[in-house]
Amino acid sequence: MSKFFKNIHSVYLMTMLLFIVAAFIIDTPAVLFEGMVAILLSPDILVTDYIYVGGLGAAILNSALTSLTALALLLIFKHDPKSATISNLWLITGFAFLGKNPLNVLPIFLGCWLFAKFMKRDFNTSILTALVAASLSPVVTQKLFIGTESLFINIGLAIFAGVVVGFIFDPMARNILKVHDGYNLYNGGLTAGLLAIIIVSVFSSYGIFYEMNYMWSSGNNIPISIFLVAISLWLVFVGLYGNRNFSEVFKSIFSLRKHQNDYYSIVGNLSYVNMGLLGLLCVAVSLIFDFQLSGLALGAIVSVIGFGANGKQLFSTVSLMLGVFLATLISPLSMRDPSVIVAFFFAACLSPIPAKFGFHWGIIAGVFHIHLATSLAVMTGGVNLYNSGVAAGFVTILLLPIIRAIDERKSERLK
Repeated sequence: MSKFFKNIHSVYLMTMLLFIVAAFIIDTPAVLFEGMVAILLSPDILVTDYIYVGGLGAAILNSALTSLTALALLLIFKHDPKSATISNLWLITGFAFLGKNPLNVLPIFLGCWLFAKFMKRDFNTSILTALVAASLSPVVTQKLFIGTESLFINIGLAIFAGVVVGFIFDPMARNILKVHDGYNLYNGGLTAGLLAIIIVSVFSSYGIFYEMNYMWSSGNNIPISIFLVAISLWLVFVGLYGNRNFSEVFKSIFSLRKHQNDYYSIVGNLSYVNMGLLGLLCVAVSLIFDFQLSGLALGAIVSVIGFGANGKQLFSTVSLMLGVFLATLISPLSMRDPSVIVAFFFAACLSPIPAKFGFHWGIIAGVFHIHLATSLAVMTGGVNLYNSGVAAGFVTILLLPIIRAIDERKSERLK
């Protein structure tokens, strides 16, 4: 059993099986089948809440099946797992509640593989980027609904669009990383956002326009909260298994912000404890503020959990959430707005900023993030699911030079 818990792929597989069990507890097989069909035929443009489209059980099942598709890709190419493997797999899991499904991610995976072949490079060097590139999966689905009158031609166009996106995503992501110097954990979001702006602009020139959806589910707070608490406690159990010195465990967890983002290589399975605690924090916050938990909010929380192995921890997450909260108090924004609730959790992608520069900079980053995150989706036509990654990218571009200039000035004064 100890060996099982030390294997990243095994733990993830077991977690997704728990997702499937939860789906069948929530709904009957007939309802799940009907919901999955509705999800697979959904256009997927933001905002497309899969709980709204197919029901909570089907949304959880879709998340598990999409995640297992990504896991199969890693296993087929014998990927050596690390911290980024955990976070990127959980990113797939989270966003499979709001736009990704087992069908629309495959053409993008194929495009990334073809690019690796073109460069005569081992696909393993960019396989995690392929998972992130799936943020543009609505581009694939949209070509089924916006194109010619022929379904077969549209299917071909959809596959072609996904392959092209996957093919060009990796070289873009590698260079865009330099812009924010790793302080935006959702680097793929910024990459996808810039690519989405180009795609939407080109298509609009040919009279093809993407219109935003506004599908938000409600009334599922209790089952979603129970589901998240169960998954979070499972992860805490995985992390604590074989680690009986609880004081040392939590000392390690609360000192994570002093390290680089690669938590798993530093504390090993204890990163699962951090993931579970982040999940419990998000549930607690949603209860305190009486948030209405939609499929997008569920996906956002799941993504926070995933990056508990790769850059997010309690200290930074709290500072960023506080910044978002304060921003809503001094602006027309409302904590009841579903988009604000989602951005409230996604703001944690800026965790490296408060971890490196201090709690106060996390608050400031959170303030900027909420205003950008609630505005940029229109620019990308809704085809980029990682909208908060775009917002975070702009925040880092704005704040990093200012932070470093102030720190440099402080250093000069101390001399």
